[in-house]
Amino acid sequence: MWSLQMGCVIRTMGRPPVSLLLIRDNAEQLTGGGCCGTLDDDDPSVRGRGVFDEVKKHQRDLAVLDRAVREFFPPVEGRQRVAVEIVDPRNQLYLAPKLVRDVLRYRPGWRAGLRTVFQAFSLPAVVLNGRVLSRRDRALDPDALCHAVGELLEEGKEDKLGHG
Repeated sequence: MWSLQMGCVIRTMGRPPVSLLLIRDNAEQLTGGGCCGTLDDDDPSVRGRGVFDEVKKHQRDLAVLDRAVREFFPPVEGRQRVAVEIVDPRNQLYLAPKLVRDVLRYRPGWRAGLRTVFQAFSLPAVVLNGRVLSRRDRALDPDALCHAVGELLEEGKEDKLGHG
């Protein structure tokens, strides 16, 4: 199935009704090492000092959110209900178009849409259907995220039945 949104033709069949982007903090990868090596693992002069404890805490928080959503909303009849993606914020070739597509598809409102498209949020970030839900100073609770996803899935059911 195809839909027309704001002059753009977007393929909608086969896509899950909910898009969840977990945009991680990138501060740990500053040593020139790839995904396998980090400063606190490679350099004996800083080993054991807890150089990136805050970043690691944010990454663990995102992992908890990822696991909670995947466990609470498993695929039904082989079809994924929630598309969960963990994205490095430096991967702008993927991230920027993905954010624009989500805003055009889900239409979170002009203010929320602009905030998302122009990436006017702090990292790490949780973006649900084109709307930023997180703040750096407060970790998002897995129960609150699952509740928000559940509400979106219920709205999708109502739209399919013609009640929404």
